[in-house]
Amino acid sequence: MLFKPAMLVALFLIVVTLAFGVLSKNAKSNQEAAKPIEQNGNDKKSHVRARELDDAATPVVDLVSSDTTAVGSDRLLKNTRYDNEGIVKSEVDPSIVNVVREPLEDISDLPADKSDLVVEGTVIDSAAFLSNDKGAVYSEITIHVSDVLKDSSNVNVRNGDSIVAERFGGRVKYPNGQIVRYGIVGQGSPAKGKTYLFFLSRAGQGNYNLLTAYELQGNKVQALDGARVNLGLGKWVFDKHNGEDYQAFRKATEQAVKNPPTGNQKRRFNP
Repeated sequence: MLFKPAMLVALFLIVVTLAFGVLSKNAKSNQEAAKPIEQNGNDKKSHVRARELDDAATPVVDLVSSDTTAVGSDRLLKNTRYDNEGIVKSEVDPSIVNVVREPLEDISDLPADKSDLVVEGTVIDSAAFLSNDKGAVYSEITIHVSDVLKDSSNVNVRNGDSIVAERFGGRVKYPNGQIVRYGIVGQGSPAKGKTYLFFLSRAGQGNYNLLTAYELQGNKVQALDGARVNLGLGKWVFDKHNGEDYQAFRKATEQAVKNPPTGNQKRRFNP
């Protein structure tokens, strides 16, 4: 009889210990279950931040003060290439901040076959321009070339040269102060001061079309186009190179230059 209190105490301690263990296990499981949610939240913030930076890198042109009658013949010819698009409106709803259209053609992740020029270079300037009929906007990106991986005949671009690439789209500022970004779905804007590997084709008047590009981030690469600027929506052919070692990426690019892909190109966007 003297041992009953002691036994009761021991039994109570065992029950409490087991209960605490179950609670601890459940708490740990709940914490582990919360990790994917937290990770998804961080991913979403990362995508939103990437889009904000891309918007900030997109040059702005004023809809009203842009006077095409005062520009030279070379600029008029460049503007003409974007006439009859009709994407930029003289008035837009105040809630609209972004207007995009589908790409006119599909390209591969390493479009060396469609490139007249493949270069590594740093963006030193960018500017936006309206078409002559003010129905479209396009951006020009000035690139200081540091390395040439491919050049076609009669291109003659050398290390240290500056070239101008252009891309459909840009930001348009309206008289009420509203700024609307126009462009092609999934296409980004190169940022000043950043270094990229560019895939370019001839555009006319000495310019090049920007097919796609990859930013050099230390010894890694980040696609200019794709999910990064589309808030993570969908799977793009460019995305598979994100975080890839630059030397491995460069070798793959050099291989694509030597042996261009044949057959149908992979689609930019796979829903």
